[in-house]
Amino acid sequence: MAGRDLGEGTRLAAATGAWICFEDEAGQSLRPPKARTWSRRGHTPVVMVSGKGSGRVPVAGLVCLRPGARSRLLYRMRIHRDAKASAAACPKPITTA
Repeated sequence: MAGRDLGEGTRLAAATGAWICFEDEAGQSLRPPKARTWSRRGHTPVVMVSGKGSGRVPVAGLVCLRPGARSRLLYRMRIHRDAKASAAACPKPITTA
């Protein structure tokens, strides 16, 4: 990579009218963060935290750019509430005898 012009690909894309795309994936847990608080010495603090937030949210995003055109953002988000529902949503492999 050293010695090459990093802008070479963008000039080529502009000359040919090609799209330049960037993709990224991320995941977030739906569990609330561990609750902490403070109180006066000798008084134990009580923090109420709902336990309903179990699950995961995976997100995949794609940004597409082309010179002279409007940029585009594409994304997909899925919510997995529990392991049984996640396993049921995945297709099972077909086995042949």
